[in-house]
Order: sequence, then structure tokens, then C-alpha cells
Amino acid sequence: MAQLRMEVRDSAGTPLPGYGDAFFDLRLPGDHCRVAQNLLRMIRGDNVRSPAHSIHFFRDSVEIGNWSVDDERMESLIDEYAHTPPAAA
Repeated sequence: MAQLRMEVRDSAGTPLPGYGDAFFDLRLPGDHCRVAQNLLRMIRGDNVRSPAHSIHFFRDSVEIGNWSVDDERMESLIDEYAHTPPAAA
């Protein structure tokens, strides 16, 4: 059975030892980007100085999902913009 590999990287893109893992790939349907998002939030917690900057999932050496602190910031800006009333004309 194939394996799914996860890497946690710092802001320079260097894999952080002790965070990554490989596990059996059950090929379950799902959004690996959202899984990466939830794992990154869990790893970072409230620690804004956490070295964990991004999470990447690989299947057969092909990236199938990722999430980063930058993605998190962009999503927050999009959400904020979506809830901002339009300017008066």
C-alpha cells in the first residue's frame, strides 16, 4: 500500500524535523488543503513565534495539498473584505 507523506516547513521552506510523518494512503476523498490548515492551526496554537509556517501533503512525490501562514492571512483578509459594507457612492 502506498504512503501519504506530510512535511511541516519553516518560513524558508526547510522541513522541520520531528513534525513530518508518513502513513498509509487510504485514498479517502477529502480536501488535503483543509486538513493541512487544521493541522497547522493545531501545531501553531497561540504561538505566533512557532517555526511551523506551512504543511504539505505528498502522494507519490506529488504535492496534493498544502496550507501556510500566508494562506491563513490571505483567507482572513478575504473574509474581512467580504463582511465590509460597500462604500457609499
